[in-house]
Amino acid sequence: MSDATTTRWSLILAARGAGRSAHAALAQLCAAYRPVVLAHFQRLDPGANADDHTQSFFVHFLEQRLPDRADAAPGSFRAFLYAAARNHWRQSWRSENARKRDAGLADAGALDSIAGPGPDPEHEFDRDWALHVIHRARERLKEGVARSGRTKLFAAVQGYLLEPPEASDYVRIGAALGMPANTVAVAVRRLRERLRQLVRSELADTLPPGTDLDAELQWLRQALRG
Repeated sequence: MSDATTTRWSLILAARGAGRSAHAALAQLCAAYRPVVLAHFQRLDPGANADDHTQSFFVHFLEQRLPDRADAAPGSFRAFLYAAARNHWRQSWRSENARKRDAGLADAGALDSIAGPGPDPEHEFDRDWALHVIHRARERLKEGVARSGRTKLFAAVQGYLLEPPEASDYVRIGAALGMPANTVAVAVRRLRERLRQLVRSELADTLPPGTDLDAELQWLRQALRG
């Protein structure tokens, strides 16, 4: 089933970077998912300065208006950001290697073997992305719970938001909070449902219009299991 919500990414692509609102929305998305790109660069070459690479990448991404170059049927922001980060890394590596070669210090290693043997970089990027989506949704849920004055309840049940507790856990948590077990069960069910809604919202912000949001949720589950 398709989600009809207009998202930040779809607005950016529609505006093609023409207005301040599109640029601001893009900057927000970049800031939100900066940790994923940073982890990606750290994994590619632990010995390099990943912070500097990440900073230079996002400066380039925003200043050069890279989304303006997206084709008429773009994919998700996740896929676009990964491709842009990969290209930026390769260009940076080639530039640095050319500098070393001119100085007689050329790195004999091949570009694609910088990180050595290990998991596929794109697979790891996708997993980091999925984990970050969950993290952002949980933080939004936590903020909402805090505003409603249920901080203690959230602290007691937050470990059961992805996987529901056993019946005995409801009893134990209820005893600790002075609440009936069935009241705890209802609260956990509502929090889990709200978390699912927030995850959908986070994903929707990174997808073009017409994308099957349920399919993207299925992708997220697979990325987390992988």
